[in-house]
Amino acid sequence: MLLLFKPRDAMYLGEGTLPFGKYEDTSEWQPITKSLEAGAERFPEKTMFRVGNPEGDITESYTYKETNEWANRVANGLKDEFGVKKGDKVGMYMLNCSEYVISIIAIHKIGGVQVPINKDEKGERLAYVINYSEMKALVMDPGSVPFIEEIAKDLKGLEVIFMTGDPANVPAEIGGIKTLPFSSFDKFSSDNTGVEVTTQDMERCMFTSGTTGMPKGVARNHGGVVLTVRSYLQQQGIRSGDVLMSILSLGHANAQVMCLFSAMGAGATAVFFPRFSASSFWKWAANCGATSINMLGAVAEYLWAAEPSEWDKKHKVRIMLGSPAPRNLPEFQERFGVRVIDGYGSTEMGMVLWKDPEDHRPGSSGFPMEGYYVELRDPADPSQVMRPFWDPYENPVPPDEAKGLLYIKPLIPHTTLNEYFKDERRTREAFDDDGFFNSDDLFARGIDGRYYFVG
Repeated sequence: MLLLFKPRDAMYLGEGTLPFGKYEDTSEWQPITKSLEAGAERFPEKTMFRVGNPEGDITESYTYKETNEWANRVANGLKDEFGVKKGDKVGMYMLNCSEYVISIIAIHKIGGVQVPINKDEKGERLAYVINYSEMKALVMDPGSVPFIEEIAKDLKGLEVIFMTGDPANVPAEIGGIKTLPFSSFDKFSSDNTGVEVTTQDMERCMFTSGTTGMPKGVARNHGGVVLTVRSYLQQQGIRSGDVLMSILSLGHANAQVMCLFSAMGAGATAVFFPRFSASSFWKWAANCGATSINMLGAVAEYLWAAEPSEWDKKHKVRIMLGSPAPRNLPEFQERFGVRVIDGYGSTEMGMVLWKDPEDHRPGSSGFPMEGYYVELRDPADPSQVMRPFWDPYENPVPPDEAKGLLYIKPLIPHTTLNEYFKDERRTREAFDDDGFFNSDDLFARGIDGRYYFVG
């Protein structure tokens, strides 16, 4: 299939080159934390990330040098004192905070596998994620103590818990599990760990919502982070002077890859808040200097429904990723003075479809990104590939005959789903014999080459 749109390779829409060379030479790709280490040397005093409180005030700020050194202390502590080695699972169960950011980076640096846990998980499901993932250590906030106490007797392999907050309030154990303050890492070396980590190593085991059963663990490698970061920098035009803001949980791939890691890749700044507030959203964005923000689900609808405010255009946000984009896109962009870019991705595959910022076609999720080959197949007979015939310019609503299941074939090794963790059956069912992943999402493809999400 001919890709009608290919992202720029040598230069992205911002300033400078993309991280780690060209698509054609992925052997030069390195884990994204190498960009943090480079930034700590090249611009040590530049702000790497900030964290706000639930009221929207920025309460913490860390430079590239401070971020790298703090993450190194945590990484060296995990490795040297607590025996966390390459491939070991380390969980995180907390609201957005500076320790969450540092834990993610530290786990990367020693080749561990991060297991972020949705804060909505409780009881049996929470115990399932901790046990099934083979988690060795867990980082959590004080608010999570009752939920861990409730299931502690059912936890099998968890050896140690690190708790954020005031060290004086950290108990010696929670449900019989050794517990230490997160500040215990402060005594360790701030030098880079020296552990060799490649883009072929497993980076995360991120559990899906599991609405029809227990959550599935999506296992992916470091190469997937690099691929999505490169795509994000290209499509959003992120520059080193940008400030990327997220109100999404760091337990979600969007907040991690398209805020934290993309900021690293561009030498930019990331900002995280622990919650979403529709009424205060634009005020928070203005106060932290945000220039790029991501939206998921119904966020755009909540923003539109909020009472008009003096802050609606009193900010520096120039571009937003909306997945999906608001249904009233022109009016939304006019009211808030932003450009909204649509796209499509998943926890398993990363960002597969993306619109160019200059593509104003309404309702479109854009074109396939470099690194993916996609097909639409007949839902009644998935062996049949559907050919485009629908003209979205003449008829904005696609007929049922134009709607098909999106099948995705990764073209670059180590960039998408490796497996559903320890679940050979589900992994086998997700891919066909030719290596295509069934997204289970319906799209229509117009004769213009664009893909349109329909359900």
